Amino acid sequence: MPSHPTRRLPAALLLAMLAVLPAAARAVDLDRDGLDDALEDALLARFAPVVVLAPDEPVRPASAPWVLARAALETAPGPPPRVLQASALGALAALVIPGTEEPGARLRLAAGAQAGSSDASDWTAYGHAFRAPDGGVLLQYWFLYPFNAAFWAFDHDGDWEHVTVRLDPAGRPLGAWLARHADAQPGPWFAWGALRREGDHPVVLSAHGTHASYASPDDAPPWERLCPEAEPARATTAGCAVWRPAAPGFGGVVNVGERAAPRVAFLAWPGRWGATGAFGRDSHGAPPPGPAFQRGWCSEGAPGACP
Repeated sequence: MPSHPTRRLPAALLLAMLAVLPAAARAVDLDRDGLDDALEDALLARFAPVVVLAPDEPVRPASAPWVLARAALETAPGPPPRVLQASALGALAALVIPGTEEPGARLRLAAGAQAGSSDASDWTAYGHAFRAPDGGVLLQYWFLYPFNAAFWAFDHDGDWEHVTVRLDPAGRPLGAWLARHADAQPGPWFAWGALRREGDHPVVLSAHGTHASYASPDDAPPWERLCPEAEPARATTAGCAVWRPAAPGFGGVVNVGERAAPRVAFLAWPGRWGATGAFGRDSHGAPPPGPAFQRGWCSEGAPGACP
């Protein structure tokens, strides 16, 4: 029998199939956000960004399990202080110890963990799909870098960055918001035609050390360093690593669900993803919390889209 290449269903057809299926025939909506889980997973994989890292990037991406395996979990300030393995997040051991499930709790990374993983199979994108006000779908991609390493006065542990792709009600991509530093709710908007793309995947340039997202080298301010080549095929020859989350050899796109009904245990944890803040100081407040506790979470979503 002749072999044929695998063909993906168009996003519009996926949405149309969802609209006509009887409710009983639809996949389970585990995160209770009104979207079919199988549809969420398919769309998140289809439109996952291609991330081009800067040359000599000092901090590589990682997965949440990779970070948690290399960190201690410290309880919120106040007696009695407790420390346990961070991999216990979401487990009964963490839930029954006072102070672990509070915003003041934090991770303390082990020596060497701030540099991230040198193994690309650990580079995982965390996806969040939710309803847009016009009936379309918003696809948010969160990237975890263990450290922001650029300007010592502004550095911190736990560098969560994100990009949000917007689909219209027919499943057509309209564009994307690229978050960067304080402008992350959801960030500057770029129409689909203005973005460099690799198939259905928008190409994003990650700034050296800060990991802020830019559409092209000309898009960044002078103090940011980016890969000089925005074309992924040429970026590697310029010494820039290319991260394709949905491609083989990388960590994939993990659907996190919603804070009230998480599909990964860490999503509902309100603590900080590090202990080092500005000027290298020990801090309970400078490192950021996880995606669901950041102001960019659910930006531009429909009312009640993110339970």
